[in-house]
Amino acid sequence: MNKSSAQTKYIPKDIVSWFFLPLFLLLVVFPLLALVWNLKPDGIVRTLKDWFFWRSFKNTIIAAFAASALGSVLAVGFGYYHLFHKNTFTYKLANLMNDLPAAIPHTVAGLALLLAFGRKTCGFISNTGLAFTLFAVVLAMFFVSYPLCARTIASGVDGTDREMVDVARTLGDSPVQAYFRIVLPLMGESIFAGFVLAFSRALSEFAAVVMFGGNLPGSTQVLASYVFTKVEEGELEMAVTASVVCILLSLIIVALLSIRRRKHA
Repeated sequence: MNKSSAQTKYIPKDIVSWFFLPLFLLLVVFPLLALVWNLKPDGIVRTLKDWFFWRSFKNTIIAAFAASALGSVLAVGFGYYHLFHKNTFTYKLANLMNDLPAAIPHTVAGLALLLAFGRKTCGFISNTGLAFTLFAVVLAMFFVSYPLCARTIASGVDGTDREMVDVARTLGDSPVQAYFRIVLPLMGESIFAGFVLAFSRALSEFAAVVMFGGNLPGSTQVLASYVFTKVEEGELEMAVTASVVCILLSLIIVALLSIRRRKHA
């Protein structure tokens, strides 16, 4: 018996379960349960009667859907370059920059958007440019969620049968025709998954949204900023209720993705 085998022999068989399950329950499950345990009937009633809550809920759904749709369209374009133009400067630059929005602090992302589309450059639109509007919320959500969509669709492109594309090209299809006629119809699962992942990420965005879109109750406020506002106001019970609503939305999204994957398994 060699030394490596001897060392392996003395590793308890269930050691992974010993540290994984307790840490998972403590660090992942327990904080979520803590929110549910702190739900109060009075907080639920006051939140559901609050017009600003429903407005922030509506803003969140609309902005997240629009941001995810925009991200999906752009990600489809990136998938084309990923398949046909990997050696071009455009692809290399896009591939490098795709992950940057997810890596930088989101306050930095919000400031970048503010300088790019705020009063200095888009002052001809309004006194604040595109900033502090619902469209600004959409752009902020798009900026931070697009990388997830792009990487998911790129993975889907990698999983397609390249021989079918080559046959289509041999029969006279241009790269664009082959991409839209052969590749995209086979990538329904990847496009759906990319959209859902981007949507879920957009739902949770706070810093970039507040920096660029603002936190204007009834106007640009979303659920994440609504929770923050209620905590600042000392309305913890209302903040907890809104937080649980966010969790329920996320659970619905995860369930939809899981069901979709199970059907295509």
